[in-house]
Amino acid sequence: MMDLLINGLINFTWLEYVIYTLVVTHVTIVAITLYLHRGVCHSAIEIKPILAHFFRFWLWLTTSMRTADWVAIHRKHHAKVETADDPHSPAHYGISNVLLRGADLYHHEKGNEETIQKYSQNCPNDWIEKYIYTGKNNFGILLLFISNIILFGVVGIIIWSIQMMWTPIFAAGGINGAGHYWGYRNFNTNDDSTNLGPVGIIIGGEELHNNHHAFPTAAKFSLKPWEFDIGWLYIKLFSYVGQIKVKRLAVKTIVNTPRSNLDSEVGYDLLKSKLTVITNYTSEVLKPIVKLEMKKAGHDVRRMLKVSGETLSRQPHRISNSDNSRLKTIFEECSNLETVYKLKNQLHDILYSRNLKHENFLQTLNDWCEEASSKGIDHLRVFSDSLKGYKVV
Repeated sequence: MMDLLINGLINFTWLEYVIYTLVVTHVTIVAITLYLHRGVCHSAIEIKPILAHFFRFWLWLTTSMRTADWVAIHRKHHAKVETADDPHSPAHYGISNVLLRGADLYHHEKGNEETIQKYSQNCPNDWIEKYIYTGKNNFGILLLFISNIILFGVVGIIIWSIQMMWTPIFAAGGINGAGHYWGYRNFNTNDDSTNLGPVGIIIGGEELHNNHHAFPTAAKFSLKPWEFDIGWLYIKLFSYVGQIKVKRLAVKTIVNTPRSNLDSEVGYDLLKSKLTVITNYTSEVLKPIVKLEMKKAGHDVRRMLKVSGETLSRQPHRISNSDNSRLKTIFEECSNLETVYKLKNQLHDILYSRNLKHENFLQTLNDWCEEASSKGIDHLRVFSDSLKGYKVV
């Protein structure tokens, strides 16, 4: 008996222990990204009952997380992103807090009954959810602890400990913290989300966090040719065996030869691809104008321009008083930059307005294009003309 507790039933080499640990922790990550995140939370995919029940069981066994809790907290994160009501925003709590206390922030919000009630719609509510996964939610990790000891003895305790730490470190801290602080951005989303890198493997593709915030209901997170989302690979594999159905993908936009005017068809396509429009404006108008102004500006303004690139791409309500003061100083010397910055904000307001009827939207957008073309700024004129060629494919 003592030998069983010390050595377990299976005697692996150290390399085999490492491989086993990486496999079981990766299965947990796959369950989170496919089932909890892309499936239940955002309805980007439909998971058939056999696979869904496996994921639910595995998450109960390895995390003790309840589907409704995780889904509600994540939906609230999207709804209240980067505000005081965001359950885990580095902008509010600080990056160190989210990295080191991500799991604590999750458990704190889990106790907010209003959050769970408001944001947990369409979560499983069957018998097994009520009486096992909720009623005995901590029994799963206890069962895993005992199983690990029986299988691997003392080493099983180490493996179990790593399994318990994996999600808090990489998901709760890593994505919720680092994914809103470090990395690159493909899209000018109205938050601080970033892609931690172009290859998403360790956290199941969740590394491509800015892409996800740009298109929350898209099943595929890799949106550039050089990006890889292993979660999408698993989705395709499970699709082949009939266990997953893809429901939504990110909007794809191309820019054709501009038409003579903005008609209804182009207007609808612009509304569908508004985030791409604003992102393209930043890369095709704002950034080139900043480079031109850098060449002409004095030393002090040039130094301020170097640290204001990200600020210029943000919406006014997300700019601090100190950054506003710096922009005001820059605009006193860089009139063209002030012009394209204000027009960027106007274009954003037009595209995201909920009060404009379609015919009024088209007229307002045409007026914006005429104003942009009249400013005598080549980058602005070319961009305003290109809006007439946007098409969703």
